[in-house]
Amino acid sequence: MQKLNLWRPLLTVALVVCIAALVPTAAYGAGVITVKTVPWVASNPLIPHDTWSGATITLKGTADQSGGNVIYTWDFGDGSQLATGSVGDPYAIEALHVYNGTIGTIFTARLTVTNMSTGDTGNQAYFVAIRSKQLGVEVNRAIDEGLWYAHKNLSRYTDAYGQPAGDWVYQLGYYGLQPAYIQAFEVNGHLASGDPSNPYTETVSRAMRTMFTYLVTSPITGSTSGTGYGVFVNQSNAFYQGGMFMDAIVASTTPNAIAPTGNSGGGGDPGIKGRTYRAIVWDMLDAYGYCQYKDPNYGGWRYNCQEFPDNSVSQWAAIGMLAAEHTSAWQIPIPSAIKASNLNWLTYSQNPNTGWFGYTDPNPIWGPYATTPSGMVQLIMDDKGRGYPAWDKAETFMRNNWDDQGGFGYPVKTYYYGLFSFTKAMFLHNPPIHLLHSTTPNVPDLDWYLAETANGDPSNGVARTLVNDQSTNGQWWGHNVNYYQYFFETPWALIMLNKTLFTGGQPVAVATATPNPALAGQVITLDGSQSYQQDQTKQIVKWEWDTNNDGVYELTGVKVTTSYPSLGTYPVTLRVTDNNYPPQTATTTIQVLVTIPPVPPTANANGPYTFCPGKSWFLDGSKSVNPDDGKHEPGCPGDFIKSYAWDLHGQGTFTDASGAQPDVTGDWGPGSYLVQLKVTDNTALSFPSSHLGDLSSTASTQVVVKASCTCVSDLKAIAKSKQIQLTWTNTYADHYNVYRGTVKGGPYPTLIKTIAGGSMTRLGFIDTGLTNNVTYYYVVKDANAQGVEYCVSNEASGKPVSLF
Repeated sequence: MQKLNLWRPLLTVALVVCIAALVPTAAYGAGVITVKTVPWVASNPLIPHDTWSGATITLKGTADQSGGNVIYTWDFGDGSQLATGSVGDPYAIEALHVYNGTIGTIFTARLTVTNMSTGDTGNQAYFVAIRSKQLGVEVNRAIDEGLWYAHKNLSRYTDAYGQPAGDWVYQLGYYGLQPAYIQAFEVNGHLASGDPSNPYTETVSRAMRTMFTYLVTSPITGSTSGTGYGVFVNQSNAFYQGGMFMDAIVASTTPNAIAPTGNSGGGGDPGIKGRTYRAIVWDMLDAYGYCQYKDPNYGGWRYNCQEFPDNSVSQWAAIGMLAAEHTSAWQIPIPSAIKASNLNWLTYSQNPNTGWFGYTDPNPIWGPYATTPSGMVQLIMDDKGRGYPAWDKAETFMRNNWDDQGGFGYPVKTYYYGLFSFTKAMFLHNPPIHLLHSTTPNVPDLDWYLAETANGDPSNGVARTLVNDQSTNGQWWGHNVNYYQYFFETPWALIMLNKTLFTGGQPVAVATATPNPALAGQVITLDGSQSYQQDQTKQIVKWEWDTNNDGVYELTGVKVTTSYPSLGTYPVTLRVTDNNYPPQTATTTIQVLVTIPPVPPTANANGPYTFCPGKSWFLDGSKSVNPDDGKHEPGCPGDFIKSYAWDLHGQGTFTDASGAQPDVTGDWGPGSYLVQLKVTDNTALSFPSSHLGDLSSTASTQVVVKASCTCVSDLKAIAKSKQIQLTWTNTYADHYNVYRGTVKGGPYPTLIKTIAGGSMTRLGFIDTGLTNNVTYYYVVKDANAQGVEYCVSNEASGKPVSLF
């Protein structure tokens, strides 16, 4: 939230004067500099970046101009001093900043870039929200900083095709580093096919172009794709690296995309360039099948094709082939013979007493903390998991040695090479495993991912370990046996932190409670409608609520209600599930405070809103709740919400509109906007002995303004006595919300009916119990399965009259 600052207008005037003095007259036809800021969620740039009060974060942006005469300015939106300087690297216009504020405060920062010689300028907003410092928020910040480190360290150039390209391979020389970094962006929702306004879209696109040049085709036997060729990494240690390429290509979420680079092939050789991503992945799977060691008792992989195996290389075959087989829209089958032969290898290479997997036999040689997770992820490839003796022994070994601080080969939490495959094995298990289990008596189960000693857990899990290990520059470094593995730590950590493996993002649970705080016995609405999937090809399909902190989800639905009879703080957990294959889940926990008056109101900005040209636009804050409404000290007026103040343009001044349902018609052009509402009550007069003053709270929502809309356009109203019949043509939305008002042009404050879309061409219903001789006005809003309204119909009206 931006504070009112009286000196800023003076500074702005001075800056304009300076620019005017430097810009020649010909520059008055100045152009626009394309300025981009990094979104936290690629599919929705209005969702703020997470921070907590007092934390240092990096604000991140790019521009299409640079040089000593090109000046950037970061306005942090909190009234603090601006950060400014010349743009040296247009791909890394950054500023470090510390925000302070109450939980829920949203700041609108802004990056402005100006060419002092030409007058060209451009700017873009950057949203930051203050959250409670907890592990999930720390994870988000770690990902945010880590991806920026990766973005800045891409080497950018023009490739042999004359197109923008880039690589991370220059750091090490091994090609596998390229897909590892690409996958780190992809699983966090940043895709080559993403919005061009996202700076990371170009980063991933450049890297993908280069990545395909590292692949080569070669004839094989036993091709299941039918080409007769396999696709290999064109470098030594190819079987270490191939699985990483398969993961990155699958995580693009675009199986039918066409490889833009690589050899073109010829004759019977299909080549790389011009082929679909899915075809390339299938031929990579066939390459692993062809090069599996041919003795069926030892069916693994090693450095060279058909060489006696080891459990270091073999994990990468499993990781790649699992991506091909287990990801929806790809589902390239792993031949059963590969699985059967590999299972024989795992039987041979597991120590039956300790449960660990060895290197080239049951002996670990250089430590069991990487080879055992390797065996586990291979078991997943072979369709084995809990209940299968080899898995149970390996899981027991990992649980019993989770906190091992010594020994040769590094314990798993300090050895990312093993931790990466372990994390994949646990998440790829069907269903995913959240509690690491040991069959050894008196060894408790452990939340291997989320555990924190600070919360009383016996050990830290993966998330806390990775957050604590991150360097201040966003990098991870130094947690492997081999120096060459250090370079992979940053992308591996970013992949593990987001808990996705091959998909373009994960589900994110977002929960709100209204009112919160609340009074004892008061009805509280729990709302999960703001939850989302980072991958735009997936959606949330299930919402479950644990309202009493017992681990049982008692309520199901996007919106549910509950209440608490006595004072206290009550944790409420929301679990959402998407329609992925297999389904992915995410949880979040909010604290509901039940207390005594006076308490602040709970703002509810409603939305998200979709506005169409030619229609009336209204915001609706009327769902805001004042928990102690009407209550007061003796002789004082009752408490109530006395003001609704709206910030429509990210200025933080809350002076753009007022009222519970303000008319904002035409206030924005086409685009997406973050809107905030502040509601303030009458506490100062209602509870003077509290010395609290009037209490306020804020809430945010999103507005999308469309350039054009295809909505219900033929809503008709037929009036009868005390009722009106509405009809409209089905546009095949999931459902429709019907609203009623008594003022022409709106607002339409009353939701009177929700109608399922269905398959009928014509829909409608009859609104009854109306008053004769009163004119009623109606609109219908299209809505999706999550309850988000995205279109508004024409207005229809009718006046019921008595028939006699």
